[in-house]
Amino acid sequence: MKIVYKKEELNYENLPILACENYLSIKSDKYGWIVDEKFILPFFLDTRLIFTRLVFTTGLIAKVDKYEQKDEESFLNSAIELIGKEKICDFIYKAQSNVIFNCCPKGADCVPWGSYIVDLSKSEDELLKSFHAKHRNVVRKADKDGVVVEATDDTNLIYKIISKTMQRQQVIHYPSREYIEKLVNKIPNNILMLKAVKDNKPQGVAVFIFDKNWAYYMYGGSIERPYTGSINLLHFKALKIFKEKGLQYYDFVGARIGFEKGSKYEGLDRFKKRFGGELKEGVSFRYIYNPLKFKLFNILTYTYLKLKGYNYMDPIDSIKGSS
Repeated sequence: MKIVYKKEELNYENLPILACENYLSIKSDKYGWIVDEKFILPFFLDTRLIFTRLVFTTGLIAKVDKYEQKDEESFLNSAIELIGKEKICDFIYKAQSNVIFNCCPKGADCVPWGSYIVDLSKSEDELLKSFHAKHRNVVRKADKDGVVVEATDDTNLIYKIISKTMQRQQVIHYPSREYIEKLVNKIPNNILMLKAVKDNKPQGVAVFIFDKNWAYYMYGGSIERPYTGSINLLHFKALKIFKEKGLQYYDFVGARIGFEKGSKYEGLDRFKKRFGGELKEGVSFRYIYNPLKFKLFNILTYTYLKLKGYNYMDPIDSIKGSS
C-alpha cells in the first residue's frame, strides 16, 4: 500500500469523477490517492491555522472484479495506519456525504450512514410510478401549471438561492460562489446546474456532478415558499436528463440512519425517499491522530461560528446525537 500524489502514478484510468484530479484540485491544493493491488481511495487535505484534516471524496474504488468485505476492512485498517505513519494529517474528518463505507476501521468513531440511489435503467413511466403518490401528484401539477426546468450557467443565481436556503436551515457548510465557479471551469463536462422557474421567477436550483455511470445531487436550494411541486419536478427532469445520457444511477447524496421524529432530518429523508430510490446503508467515520489538536479545532470552530450566529458540532458527534 502507498500514498500517491500524482495521477500518472496510479496506473488506473477509470476513476469516477469525484476521484479525478480535476475535482480533487478544486477541493484543495493538496490531494492524493491511497492505493494497493485491490483498491483506490481518494482524499484531499484541508489545512487551516495549525490544523490539517483529511477528507475522503469517494468510498473504496475496486481495481479487481472480485473481493470480500474482509478485503475492505484490511484496506481501511492499513490505510489508517499508513496515514498515521506518514503524519499527513491531525485527524480524518467525516467523508463527503456521497461516501458510504461497508465496514468500520479499527479505532475509528463510526456512525450509520446511507444514501438513496435511483436506478436509471427504469423507463420514464416506471420512474414516475416509483415515486410516492404525493411526489407524483405534485410533479404532474407543477408541470401542468407551467413550471419550467432548464439548465443554467448563472452561478450568481445558484449561489444566492443555495446560500439563503442553508442560512434559513442553520446549515454551516455550503459552497461559496468561487467554489461553484471553479466546478464550472474545471469540470465543465461533468457538471449540470438546473433551475425551476414559474412565471419568470426562479423557484429553486440544483447542482449535479456526474460521470458516465453516476449522477450526484451535490447542492440544492429553493426560495422561501417555492411553487408547490417545483423542486420535485426539478428532480424528475434531472432523472430524465441523466437517463437520456445513459447513466446508471442517480445518488441523492447522504441520508442519516436514525433521527429524531419531527427533526429537519426526518423531512429531508422523507423528501429523498419518496423519489423511489433504494437506501444504500453503511457507515461514515472519523479517526483522530492528535486528540489535543482535534479538541482545540472544535473549540475554536465552535467559538468562531457562535459569534456568527451558528451552533457547531463535529459532524460525527452531530449524527450520533440525532440517532
